[in-house]
Amino acid sequence: MKPFLKKTFFVVAIILLGFEIHWTQSAMDRHRVIRFVNKRPVFLPRGKILKWISMGYRGLAADWLWIESVLYYGRRVTDEDNPYYVYMLRKGIEEEFKNRPQASPVADSIMGLAKDLSHILYRFDSRGLVDYVYPMLDRVTTLDPHFITPYIFGGVYVLMETGEIEASIKLLQKGYRANPERWQLPFYLGWIEWMYKGDIEKTYKYLLEAVRKEGCPRYVGDLLAGLSEKLGRAELTKRYLKGLLESTDNPEIKKQIEKLLRQIENKS
Repeated sequence: MKPFLKKTFFVVAIILLGFEIHWTQSAMDRHRVIRFVNKRPVFLPRGKILKWISMGYRGLAADWLWIESVLYYGRRVTDEDNPYYVYMLRKGIEEEFKNRPQASPVADSIMGLAKDLSHILYRFDSRGLVDYVYPMLDRVTTLDPHFITPYIFGGVYVLMETGEIEASIKLLQKGYRANPERWQLPFYLGWIEWMYKGDIEKTYKYLLEAVRKEGCPRYVGDLLAGLSEKLGRAELTKRYLKGLLESTDNPEIKKQIEKLLRQIENKS
């Protein structure tokens, strides 16, 4: 290639690169622009239709919709550090946030923990502003059922802002059906039953399921041991764990269960 053509090609490439950078920056800036937060409905095809439309690119479609879900939530969550929230206040819609639900008296009575954490667990400031986040997350997890983060995001963090207890349980149960080997899903289901619904019995059952999963951390076993003692079920729990110990060949799970058994026996 002649020197002149090389220089011309190089200049054209630099110009095109400049346009590409400018276009990318403009696209990013559009996402940063503070828009008035409205409650217009979000229209999306059903998850099965999205699976068909995306064909061989379901993972890519799930990633895109996941990003859109986080952006949708982030622009509506009520937080004094969120510039969108400041903008909403300036627009004079404080009335949206006056009727906030109070902490559950049932959960407040459970082992004293929910009362101490009520300022975190029962914010519900964003109730009504993020009505469509759960349908969006449902579609994300239909496209990619093994993508764990959306289940936990919707089942825990969105719950704290919206108070949508049943929607969060439904999402986590969906994740648990698709990923029965993951300890996080029964653990968080048990956490919701405990802190938001006051049902220690269901919490106990979910924790029994969680501790048999590979990778389950020690603090889950600590919670189970404490609940076993609280409910007077130490012996029942030990029998259950010994049965698990005999039925598994996984050395990590065996090690976890043996530690938990020793812990419960020491408490007995």
